[in-house]
Amino acid sequence: MGKFINRYNNYNCIKRNDTEDIIKLSHYTSNIDALVNICSGEFWATDIQDFGDKNEGKLILHRINEIVTNLNQFTEEQRGKVQTLIGSFDAIKKFINDHRTSVLSMCLNINSEYMWKNYARENGYNIIFDKKLFVDTLHFYTAKGEKKEGNYIKHAKIIYSVDEQVRIIKKEITDMLSANEFGFDANSKIEYILNHLMYVGNFYKRESDLDNSYIDEQEYRILINTDLPTKKYPRIAELIPEYYYNDKNGKHYNILNFDRKSIKEIICNSEEARKAVVKKITDIPIRMRKEN
Repeated sequence: MGKFINRYNNYNCIKRNDTEDIIKLSHYTSNIDALVNICSGEFWATDIQDFGDKNEGKLILHRINEIVTNLNQFTEEQRGKVQTLIGSFDAIKKFINDHRTSVLSMCLNINSEYMWKNYARENGYNIIFDKKLFVDTLHFYTAKGEKKEGNYIKHAKIIYSVDEQVRIIKKEITDMLSANEFGFDANSKIEYILNHLMYVGNFYKRESDLDNSYIDEQEYRILINTDLPTKKYPRIAELIPEYYYNDKNGKHYNILNFDRKSIKEIICNSEEARKAVVKKITDIPIRMRKEN
C-alpha cells in the first residue's frame, strides 16, 4: 500500500484519546437479562442507526461539511463533491447507509449519579470492569467463523469539546490530502477522506442539546465499522460479523465477546436488584451501592 491508503487506515487520532490511567470502566443497566448475558462474556453492540438519538453519527458529518467549505486546501470542484456526498441531512443519511457501525457504550465514572438515574434506575446495576483486560480481550467472529480482534475494534473516550473535534478533523484532512499515491488524485481522495472522518467522528459528541447533557455520560466507546454487502460484492457478508435483530427492543446488533474475568464486581442499586441477581450469578462479587 502507498502513502495515501496507509494514512487512510491510520486511526492514531482515536488511539491517542485512550490513556493508560483508565483503570476501570462501568456499564450501567436496568435489565437483568442483559446483565446475565454480559456476565457470560458477551455484549450486544447496537447498530448506531437504531440509537434513540437519530442524529448520532450524523451531526459530525454536517460539521465536517462546514469545515471543508472554509478550508483553502479544497478546490471548488472538491467542495462540490463534498456537498454532493454530505451537503444535506438526506445526503448524510445515504452516505452512512453504505456502512454498518455497531457501538458499545461504557462509562468512565464508576459511581455516576447521572448514569444511575438515567440508565440503571431504581432497581438496576453497574458492572465494573478491569479496563485493560476487557479491551485487550475484545473480539468478534465473522459470519464464516473467523476471529477478529485488535485493530478491528476501536475504543477510546468520547471527545465532547467542539474545538478539539475541529482541530483533529482539520489535521486529518490536511494529512490525507498531502499523502501522495499513484492512482489517487485530489478529487478521488474525497470519498476516502469522508469515510475516514465518519469513522473518527463516531468518537465525537455534542456536549449537550436542549434535551440531553451528553457530557454527563462520560462515555468510553467501543466500536466496529464495516461495509455493507451489495449485489456487486455479496461476499462481504462472510467477512463481517453476523448481524442480529432483537425483537424485544427492535434494534439490530453485532456480538462482541470478551474475557469475563475482566468483570470485577456487580453493584446493585436496591435490595430487590440484589435478590434478583444472586440466584443467577454466583462467581462474580455482588454488593449494594453505597450512597454518596
